Amino acid sequence: MIKFFRKIRYNLMETGKTGKYFKYAIGEIILVMIGILLALQVNDWNTKRLLKSKEQVYLKQIRISLNNDLESIKEVKEFNAEKASYIDSTFIVLEQSSNPEKYVPLIINYMSVMAEFNVFEPNTIAFENMIAAENIDLITNMDLRKKLSLYYQKDFVNITQERIKEQTRKFVDDIIPKITNRQLAKQLTTYDSHLPDISETTIHSDPQVYAHLVIMIANMDAQNELLDTTTEEIKLLIDLIDNNIQS
Repeated sequence: MIKFFRKIRYNLMETGKTGKYFKYAIGEIILVMIGILLALQVNDWNTKRLLKSKEQVYLKQIRISLNNDLESIKEVKEFNAEKASYIDSTFIVLEQSSNPEKYVPLIINYMSVMAEFNVFEPNTIAFENMIAAENIDLITNMDLRKKLSLYYQKDFVNITQERIKEQTRKFVDDIIPKITNRQLAKQLTTYDSHLPDISETTIHSDPQVYAHLVIMIANMDAQNELLDTTTEEIKLLIDLIDNNIQS
């Protein structure tokens, strides 16, 4: 093609058609400029397509993390419901009987759940990978970018959830010595001990035990409220991501 244009220019110069030569030269320059502009436009289009593709990959990974967060929240709330039912059963047992030989074995069985706690922490790996690669600017939707940043900047192990841990530990530290007795020690170790007899247990009239149980219920209610709000926030983020992926 280049040889072809050169031959045309050479023929025009040889035949003395200078005016036509200059017109042709100008036309050739214009064609070259158009070609360069088209090449730049194609290159820009390819760059934007690649950036959009990377954005979609990050958003799909974040979407998976958010769905995992919803599952985690569901598990925490299910555990809280189970723990609350055991606490309710403990209240009923203590109210219906003042005989330690009846209620202590039951409460010891309940401790496998009442002595535990569950807190929610979001899965931040996908978002943190994007931040580490300095690619947050790939998210072109400014509202989505802002909401994601706010979500992942939150301290979810906050006062509300920290109280869950602290109160459960206080409850365990308080009640275990009170329900430990000679019969239990014999059952667990086969050795006799100088511990109090089970009949001497008095947690059915111990206000501190009742207080621990009430506070644990209140803390779980506060945690569930936090998780409900977080669930709505996550669903909104997923909707925004879906709209951005489809656009």
